[in-house]
Amino acid sequence: MQLNNQDKTFLGASLATAIIGVALIVIGFVFRFGGGFATFSTYAQQDNDFLELKRLDMIFGLFVAAAGVLVLSFIVATISVVRHNTFLLKVYCAMIALMIVVQLVDGLLAFTYSDQINQLASDDILYESLNKTSKLTRPPIGTLPSDAETQFWANTQNSFGCCGVMSSADWTTAWGGAGSSSDLEALHCYQRHYNDGCEKVIRNRISSDAQYLGAASMGVLVVEIIASFLAGYRAYTLAHPEFDDKL
Repeated sequence: MQLNNQDKTFLGASLATAIIGVALIVIGFVFRFGGGFATFSTYAQQDNDFLELKRLDMIFGLFVAAAGVLVLSFIVATISVVRHNTFLLKVYCAMIALMIVVQLVDGLLAFTYSDQINQLASDDILYESLNKTSKLTRPPIGTLPSDAETQFWANTQNSFGCCGVMSSADWTTAWGGAGSSSDLEALHCYQRHYNDGCEKVIRNRISSDAQYLGAASMGVLVVEIIASFLAGYRAYTLAHPEFDDKL
């Protein structure tokens, strides 16, 4: 079946949204599970989820779901063009319009969470968590306890390459001046990271990931709006052939 210029333009726009959808899914999974973040998130949520990472999971879920719908919408667009089906074109418009709303909401949630992470990952909260862990890991440290607090610090320091809240000195202070390098290493606090506090690393990592997800959600809106407009326009010309003939 031969396609006219309107069909080709519309299919091109819908293909672009599908490609962007695939890219968004890849980006979302890289941010959510890459660089040791998946392990960190698991233990942080077990440790009373004081960083409210379930909110980030919700943002990630909406992000991936919207991207998946963009990919599926290309199939609807292709069938509607091949069959010249105005109903499917309207369905496509509705799908894209819904995804525009979802991605706007997701972007706003992501930026809001990014702003709030400074309060959630405050010094006081992290020091409180570290002090609880220090009471369970008095030097000399043999086998690490399996409680959520200790596992959070061990895996965070191992995944993000950091030590303590501000530095490794936080552990020494919490242990009352006791502790050796081997005790710190038992918690995956290594000498090369003694001056790399986890507070800054946690804030930067979560804040930047949330901002990237928010920016990516809103960045594709222009393409989606164009595709939705083209679908609506094509549905109108199919419903009014006399108008299409004049073009």
